[in-house]
Amino acid sequence: MNFQSMDYFVAIAEEQSFTRAAKRLHITQQTLSAHIAALEKELRVKLVNRRVPLSLTASGQEFLNYARRFRNQERDLRHVFDDIAGDKRGLLGVGIASTRGHIIMPDAITRYRSKYPDIRVRIYEGENTELIELLKEGRIDMAVSTLSSAQSQLIVRDLYEENIALVVSNQLLQSLYGDDAQAKVAEVKRSGSLKPLKELPYLLLGEKDVPGKIARLEFELAGFRPNVAVYSTNSETLFALAQRGVGAAFCPKEMVKVKLQSNPNPDLRTIELSDRARFKVSAAWLKTDHVWSVIESFYTTLVELTNDRRKKDL
Repeated sequence: MNFQSMDYFVAIAEEQSFTRAAKRLHITQQTLSAHIAALEKELRVKLVNRRVPLSLTASGQEFLNYARRFRNQERDLRHVFDDIAGDKRGLLGVGIASTRGHIIMPDAITRYRSKYPDIRVRIYEGENTELIELLKEGRIDMAVSTLSSAQSQLIVRDLYEENIALVVSNQLLQSLYGDDAQAKVAEVKRSGSLKPLKELPYLLLGEKDVPGKIARLEFELAGFRPNVAVYSTNSETLFALAQRGVGAAFCPKEMVKVKLQSNPNPDLRTIELSDRARFKVSAAWLKTDHVWSVIESFYTTLVELTNDRRKKDL
């Protein structure tokens, strides 16, 4: 048994397919199958149920836990000695929500690679809960996410504060409220409640997404059941629909700013919500005896970038 066999097995478990795992590993499916068969023969147990969809046996799940721990320890060992040698190279895995990634990652990676050109970055996009699981399993090195600092396995560092705003077209407001539209918006800003705009059609993210959670909380506190025109898992899709007057969307204010810089839309109105619509975005990585210097330097780059943006907004 060796680390390569463990890597092959982990790839099969994560891809749930010999074909996809072989493609990811850049080997033939026959080679991969032979490795797993040899591993099963050595351990004298069946690790994989070879049917569609592929699944692990109870023994396979146990082996996966050990394989991930061994692989993470090997990776940590390499990072320790890379840092001792002053060798800034390798592959950094960063997990981030799709919309947030579009806002942060292009500038962050460009800035980072100008300093460390030998570091490759792999971006994983997903929901917050999924990213934290990937981090705890050792499948990514850092997550940029919304999470509590009370995470025993993780080091959590604040990056910036994100603000969710309501985005709606003036044309839609005018069609619903006529001459009262401006007064309705002013009342929302004054009271901090969405009740004056309860007749609007709304565009909603899922409950696991922060804007979706905030929207549902605002509806509950305002005491009305919203007319939901569209559900989606993508803030950018909902933003595009809001631009077309389909409904009102809850979007990160930074995303709205970036979108309107490249494509101004004078018909679109951004309505500030209460302080309940503010939350912290953090960077997190696993607590280990030695933190890879590449993780720390990428975090430093993220801090510098967010600070520079904050100064521009002042």
